[in-house]
Amino acid sequence: MKKHLTYCAAALGMALALASCKEKEFKIQGTVEGGADRSVVLEKASYGGHWIAVDSARVESDGKFSIASDRPSAPEIYRLALDDRYIYLPVDSTETLTVASKVADFGRDFNVSGTPQAEQMAQFEKELMNLDFSDSTKREDFKKNVYSKYLKDSKGGILSYYVLTKIVGTEPLYDIMSDSDAKYYAAVATAYQQYRPTDPHTRLLQAASMDALKRKNSAAGRKRVVEAEEIKFIDLTLPDENGKEVSLSDVMGKGKKGVMIVSVMNEKESPAINKALSDIHSRGDFAFYMVSVDADQYAWRDAAKNLPWTTVTDPEGRNSEVLTRYNIGTLPAFFIFAPDGHLIDRAFTIEELNKKL
Repeated sequence: MKKHLTYCAAALGMALALASCKEKEFKIQGTVEGGADRSVVLEKASYGGHWIAVDSARVESDGKFSIASDRPSAPEIYRLALDDRYIYLPVDSTETLTVASKVADFGRDFNVSGTPQAEQMAQFEKELMNLDFSDSTKREDFKKNVYSKYLKDSKGGILSYYVLTKIVGTEPLYDIMSDSDAKYYAAVATAYQQYRPTDPHTRLLQAASMDALKRKNSAAGRKRVVEAEEIKFIDLTLPDENGKEVSLSDVMGKGKKGVMIVSVMNEKESPAINKALSDIHSRGDFAFYMVSVDADQYAWRDAAKNLPWTTVTDPEGRNSEVLTRYNIGTLPAFFIFAPDGHLIDRAFTIEELNKKL
């Protein structure tokens, strides 16, 4: 009898432990019609806008799949990936989201259910797919409509952060460098401060919004002075390969046209990018300030010491605030400065940078 009671107690304890684990998980399930034996991958967005694989599942013969993962400490954006196609999903806590699509239409034609926010995100994605992004008038009208529909009354929901920082191709939907778009950042930042003051996204939005306000005030003639210097851009101070702190303002505004490059050193395309940058650098009298967000600091240092321009690194890697403060969604990114130090343009590719310089 004693053994039986001990066994029952152990079994009950195990059951409670399993139940407790399940309570700390969220679940993504659904069907991918025609996707038998294919793998779907669950990826999570970092604060720097990059994607990290969390888990994966094989689609069963009937098209069904299921993935469970630890709930995030704060609401986050995830995406379900099949090859190079994606369905984006907001996760607040321990919800269960259901996705339905066909393998041929994955990422283009799909349904998501489980929470109102998830359904809204799917609706936004479909509306965005139908937008002619090259038509500036339609793009501006779309952004105003999106603000009214998804941002204005969002109360700090993760969907509003996702929509605000959405990258379309290589361009931001809402560009923090644009005065006309800065008001949208300010509105969402205010909502986050009111409803989610401790959320990590709140600090990022507030910093971006305040920097945009400083730029706007400076451009309008209401100059603010910091250490007797006019604010011309969002300044950075980061260590170079020798550990010396170097500011962006130490390099820009010294009489030469300048470029700030934000990149990584340890990816396969990096040598080709650095070679193209070297060609540009050697053809003109330019000042380069390269910010690397590499996780491997040793590999970065070895590569950086061979480059003929200022190279610095952010120890936060892909979580670097540089990515948020300059609204960077893809790497590398290029920012062009006038000889007097004002930020005047942005390029998304080496070819575009070469043309603009």
